[in-house]
Amino acid sequence: MRTTDTKERLIKAALDLFSENGYEGTSVDQIAKAVGIKTPSIYAHFKGKEELLGAVIDWSDEEYAKGMGLKEEAGKNVRTGKELKEYSLKLITFTLHNEISIRMRRLLTIEQYRNEMFAESATKHLISNIKSLFTSVFKRMMDEGTMVRCNPEIAALEFMAPVSLLIQLCDRAPDKEDEVMTTIEEHIDIFIERWINT
Repeated sequence: MRTTDTKERLIKAALDLFSENGYEGTSVDQIAKAVGIKTPSIYAHFKGKEELLGAVIDWSDEEYAKGMGLKEEAGKNVRTGKELKEYSLKLITFTLHNEISIRMRRLLTIEQYRNEMFAESATKHLISNIKSLFTSVFKRMMDEGTMVRCNPEIAALEFMAPVSLLIQLCDRAPDKEDEVMTTIEEHIDIFIERWINT
């Protein structure tokens, strides 16, 4: 078995276990057992559980950025209300169905009050990245005259906050996804009606 394969399996197993048991509630022994290796073998790949956690966060950040298109100039083609809705629903659908994102949100929710690193990561993932993304989209739309001029950061918060809350509801109650998506679409439609000129 290749070293990179084992390393990837350790990262995936760690995320699964951290998201179920919390970081402190997961031992290195449990991670090794989940991968099917002896505990000392983990130290050939990581110095310890904290370094493994760093790798989990880096890997999930990378996967999230790829899935959300954050490496490109995100949202650069959004110029109309219809395009805003399509783009937003694509991101929301990815967020709701991507297992890495779901597990990472669960982990951050569990750990954000116990550990400053998790608190910072939760702020980044659940607020800052999305706010920054939609702030830039709305600023560009305002500059092009397709959106009513206002503070683009406040508009981004108004747009994303209800969606974020509804995603959290869906994480807790996946059977409510249809209801959640209907509400999100209505929210987006109302936002577009109020703020978008096209």
